[in-house]
Amino acid sequence: MMLAWDWALFQSLNSLAGRWPAFDGLVRLLMNDYALTTALSALLVVLWFRGRTPEERQADHSAAILTIVALVIAMAVLKGLNLVFFRPRPFTSHDGVRLLFYHPSDSSLPSNAATVAFVFAIGLGRRSPQLGALGIALGSLLGLARIVGGVHYPLDVVTGALLGAVCVAGVYRCRRPLAPLVRGVRGLAGQLFLA
Repeated sequence: MMLAWDWALFQSLNSLAGRWPAFDGLVRLLMNDYALTTALSALLVVLWFRGRTPEERQADHSAAILTIVALVIAMAVLKGLNLVFFRPRPFTSHDGVRLLFYHPSDSSLPSNAATVAFVFAIGLGRRSPQLGALGIALGSLLGLARIVGGVHYPLDVVTGALLGAVCVAGVYRCRRPLAPLVRGVRGLAGQLFLA
């Protein structure tokens, strides 16, 4: 089912593609599968190593580990959703879409990239508002670029962002039962001189 606002907003944003080579290059950089995901992963590494006191490091490590747990859960939920629901990509459903990326063949809804980005962003934000705000900005740029570049509708990106946020919230609600896992990972990291 195509929502009128979803299609109209997609058309408005996608109409920006193909006009200015420098802009298209920036959009390609932002929408690729690696650039912003790598940047968000780097922010998680910053979180891991930034603590000055043992208490700060323990809290930072816990937040990083819980974010990774939320990411694993989000990927499992995405896989399950894609098995039961498929939404075609804009470039396969409509003529005239300006595509700035390769042709992904998986379901457009929810956006995998937005889900991953917002797991990182919200997970970072649980411990560091500054890193979280930066993560949300990067995730938003990623989502916007994927709409401009023709591979997602706006609803796909919003749904992915919400899924990422819900997975982080769910993991934090269950953090007490996850405490042994967090301690185990921190212990292993300590043996490797990473904690």
